[in-house]
Amino acid sequence: MLWLSDRVRTSTRLAVLVVVLLVPGLGTTYAYTTSVGSQLDFAAGERTGTEVVLPALTAMTELAAGRSPDLSALPGSLPTSGGPAAADAVATLITDVGNSSGLILDPDLDTYYVMDALVVELPKALAAAAGVAAPDTTAPLADRVAAQAVRAGRLDDAAAALRTGSKTAVANTADGALAGDLQPLGAAADALTALSATLTKGLATPGPVDVSATAAAIRQAIGPATGALQRLLGERYDRLSRDRTINLTVTSVTAVLAIWFAASVWWRTRHDVQLAVGAVTATAQGDLSAREVPAGRDELGDIGRALERSRQRLVEQEEQLGRAQRIREEQLHASFEQQREGQRQLRERAQSVVDESVGAISAELEDVVGQVGEVRQAAGTIEERVTEADRATASVMARAAEAERVVAALGERLRQVDATSQLIAGIAAQTRLLALNATIEAARAGEAGRGFTVVANEVKDLAGSTAESTERIAATISELERTAAQMNGTIRAMVTGVGGIGECTGVLHTVAQDQHAIVERLTGRVGETMERIRGMSALAEKLERRHAERIAASGPVRFGVDGGSEFVTGELMDLSTGGLRACTEGDVPVRSGDTVVVELNLGGPVTRTHAQVMHVVRQGPQTEVGMQLLTPSPDVVERIRRFVDASG
Repeated sequence: MLWLSDRVRTSTRLAVLVVVLLVPGLGTTYAYTTSVGSQLDFAAGERTGTEVVLPALTAMTELAAGRSPDLSALPGSLPTSGGPAAADAVATLITDVGNSSGLILDPDLDTYYVMDALVVELPKALAAAAGVAAPDTTAPLADRVAAQAVRAGRLDDAAAALRTGSKTAVANTADGALAGDLQPLGAAADALTALSATLTKGLATPGPVDVSATAAAIRQAIGPATGALQRLLGERYDRLSRDRTINLTVTSVTAVLAIWFAASVWWRTRHDVQLAVGAVTATAQGDLSAREVPAGRDELGDIGRALERSRQRLVEQEEQLGRAQRIREEQLHASFEQQREGQRQLRERAQSVVDESVGAISAELEDVVGQVGEVRQAAGTIEERVTEADRATASVMARAAEAERVVAALGERLRQVDATSQLIAGIAAQTRLLALNATIEAARAGEAGRGFTVVANEVKDLAGSTAESTERIAATISELERTAAQMNGTIRAMVTGVGGIGECTGVLHTVAQDQHAIVERLTGRVGETMERIRGMSALAEKLERRHAERIAASGPVRFGVDGGSEFVTGELMDLSTGGLRACTEGDVPVRSGDTVVVELNLGGPVTRTHAQVMHVVRQGPQTEVGMQLLTPSPDVVERIRRFVDASG
């Protein structure tokens, strides 16, 4: 049964239970109705039998009195001659009617003994009285004596039975009028006893005896007794009919109420179960909107109230989570703003230092270039005038002195440039130290400082590049100093050997050519140094913070300032879990440091995340934008990783 009940729904279980409970009740009601109907039919049959017994007994009293009543009204074929034979035939008729109508099987003591008096005892007594009134005088005396003695015994038995039956019937009935109705039976019993005594006294000379008084007494008792029996049977019939009506009415009303209640329970249970299942299913699917739940005082109502409390708690928890999420987003936004402001300040500070250093170095180098130009011009003049050395010895000496001064000034300028390069080296060291401190602070900040760690690493790389460029500048200056020293030695030698200018013209010419070549090399080195210094100025603007290896990628990408409505559509250039590069036509409404919303098409639904613009570079008609992802969700990181792995 458990196996079967587990495979049907609750409403079906209730319906089956109602049917199972109704079947015995209906069966019992049918059995009761059938039983009571049988008793009613039995009582109705008895009442029909009394309708035959009353005229039959009346006819027997006439036959016992020696008269010939009309027997045609009675059922069956009866003798018309009268006498004992007719009385016996009527007695047999009464016995048959008692058997066929069920009177002889009456179940109640009051009606049974009244029936016994009317159907058994009185017919037996009247038949005996009829035999006494007209005995067979042709029979031998002994037979007549025996017959009269038997009849006397029957009369005594009938009288005793009438008295005992009357007492028993009166004692076992609630009908107060029954004693009065049966009182004539006592008189009839007395008449039978008197007749029996007369027969007993006359046994020696048996013969006809006048029984008219006995017949009259019995006739007086038949009417009231029959009326009493019919009344008792009618009361029984009415009682059974009334009980059946009451029972059927109560049963029907109870059945209707039970079916009504069962239908109500079935409907309410089915309705409440559907509400409970709907509420549980909605809650399991994440729908926390207010729903109707069972509200009764039963277990389903308790479940409904528990579901409502659970839903309210989930709503409160969801609201708390929403508030926590908003607070976290606000904190992240504030952290992003602080990080972006720190990055901006660091970039501005680094850019300011680099710009100042580059400006100072550029100014010094421009002075060097100017001095080198003057040296070049002086060398050319020396070469042009070498043939006129004799005529211009004094001029040469002056120019040599001037050259010596210029070289000294050049040495001084180079020393100043060297001091500037040392200053840049110090700035680079300080920048590296600053980046180290920033890295430490970012590590303390945890996940929120990951982007700042990348910035600190790039600043450290910038400081390294600056130091390397400074070292190259220092090397170039050292070479320039050596060259200046050589020039200074050459000029001094020229001054020393001015007396032998004529002999050393060829040597001087060669020296002038070497000087010209050295100046050209110096000019080239200074130009390269200038380009590197200018490149240092643009390096900070081109830096892109990366902490993951990128691969070339292609596809559409959309990005726009976070919180704004204007989006720019571009083409993806490369991508990693840490950042991306994209190019677009024309200018873009973003700048370095802006927080943007990025939409990527990596297959499947559009991937949406936040990023920070690291650099914006205009290259002809196109603009390149480098972006670093800001704390992407695990789902976004997984999608990008799958895309990178598939593309790689």
